[in-house]
Amino acid sequence: MTDSAAGSMPAVDRNAFDGTRFALLDHNATALAVRLELCAGATRRLDLLYYIFREDDSGRLVADALMAAADRGVQVRLLLDDLDASGRESSLGRLDAHPRLQVRLFNPFRWRGLLRPLALLRDPARLTRRMHAKALIADSRLAVVGGRNIGDEYYAPEAEMAFADVDVLLAGELVGQVDASFESLWSSVWAKPLAELRARRAAIEVTRRARDRIARRPVHQDPAAVLAEDSQAKILLQRIRAGSWPDLPGTGRVFADLPEKVEPGALAGAGYFDHVLQHLVTQAVSEVLIMTPYLVPTAEGMAFIHALKERGLRIRILTNSLAATDVVAVHAGYRRYRRALLEAGVELYEYRPTGYWGRRLRRMIRGAHLRASLHAKTILVDDELVMIGSANLDPRSIQLNLELGILIESAPLGAEIRACFEDAIAPANAWRVELEQGREQWRGADGRHEPDAGWGRRLLARLLGFLPLEGQL
Repeated sequence: MTDSAAGSMPAVDRNAFDGTRFALLDHNATALAVRLELCAGATRRLDLLYYIFREDDSGRLVADALMAAADRGVQVRLLLDDLDASGRESSLGRLDAHPRLQVRLFNPFRWRGLLRPLALLRDPARLTRRMHAKALIADSRLAVVGGRNIGDEYYAPEAEMAFADVDVLLAGELVGQVDASFESLWSSVWAKPLAELRARRAAIEVTRRARDRIARRPVHQDPAAVLAEDSQAKILLQRIRAGSWPDLPGTGRVFADLPEKVEPGALAGAGYFDHVLQHLVTQAVSEVLIMTPYLVPTAEGMAFIHALKERGLRIRILTNSLAATDVVAVHAGYRRYRRALLEAGVELYEYRPTGYWGRRLRRMIRGAHLRASLHAKTILVDDELVMIGSANLDPRSIQLNLELGILIESAPLGAEIRACFEDAIAPANAWRVELEQGREQWRGADGRHEPDAGWGRRLLARLLGFLPLEGQL
């Protein structure tokens, strides 16, 4: 971790926070319900910023909601990273052709289709830098920011792989800062209108299929209400519909990388997230709790952790086990630092593939066999200062990707984050990794190395660990 560099926003002043209201979205179905409700209630403008936008059930629900909003007269802008948009220009074009719905792709590959791999080989320094931020903004009044993209793995209980994630719904003046971040990306030279990139323009009857789906839906059916599976979620939707704020008070400030971070020559080091992280933990007095799916601290990060431990701080980290992770290469990078983290005094937990969030989803589908993977990206400092966003604790988020998150000062929100963390690290949900006689051991797993991962995954992680990939992880 290094100091803030060019292409990043100014440093955070903790005393300059504005008053805002928040609601934690820690359940997948509720997180989708809230997004659909914001789309249904918008009257002027909807802005969406996502790294991934799948064409599955969840993606179609959101696309239908955007189409219905545009039909009502709402101006809709959808900004997606081009890495996931590969080969989907025609389907995205069906949205883009609506007169009130614009689609732009961020940091696009100049060569499309089969030539995309050649474009990556020709310009890897630029094309490996991606827009990883996630946000949905409704009428500059309400916004959702966090770690979830648009896709079944983030929301639908039927998904084979379910991501355990956290978003925050915010209302009030702070939404303007999320707006400003979106505008910065949308208006940059790196955001290209879809029409400029498509080889063929989509047919003009572009909205027919989406409108047919909406028309076939029973009049009484409200997708958001169906997804809100518990009383707390239903109350939250009612409050949104009534125009009242979420109920957790606090103050906050948005952190966001500027689009210039895409330019390899513009940055000498890390982006704004790294600077905010240091700002957060250097103010810590007693304890830091971290949930991150991908943990590759680097040598600089380890030096930083040692400095915190010398100040007497308790540091607890939850990350994915090899059995739970969806990116074995990143786990291979993390394995190189696991012993050093333990020797530094970090209390380290690895999420089980059948952990806390996975069981919550299975309760919704009797007999389902689901594999859960941690995807939440949160930090809690001294039960009061919370960071929620899109950034992982790895070199890619800090040095390469454009990230977005919120630094929040709120004791009530901090209490909810702590409850999530404590539940997630319970023995039924996570293994605690410890050093016993100089060897790494997983408490509750009969001392087996990399429990439940299978020999193939363990071998792959070991082989990937020999490759010089850290800067891309």
